[in-house]
Amino acid sequence: MDNQQQSAIRPQPIHGEHGRTINSYRRNLLKLLAVGGGAFIVGKFANPFINFLNGDKVIDEKTFQNFKFIETGREVKVIDSTGNEILIVEKDSF
Repeated sequence: MDNQQQSAIRPQPIHGEHGRTINSYRRNLLKLLAVGGGAFIVGKFANPFINFLNGDKVIDEKTFQNFKFIETGREVKVIDSTGNEILIVEKDSF
């Protein structure tokens, strides 16, 4: 390989403050860590909104002859055989 091809493969150092060189691999790693940290923080804040849009997940369901109990993450529902909700008890209330 000649000198021109080697310089195309190897990252070129960038001179930072006080004349020190900054390796481009290190710069890319720091950028990746910053973007990953930002995505993590955005995910933490956006998670409740995403769960709100998805709705409740059914935890337990017990079926009897004329009605059934459905327990979700936020409430317990009593539903008759036609599908009408008879009673809804929110878990936050007690």
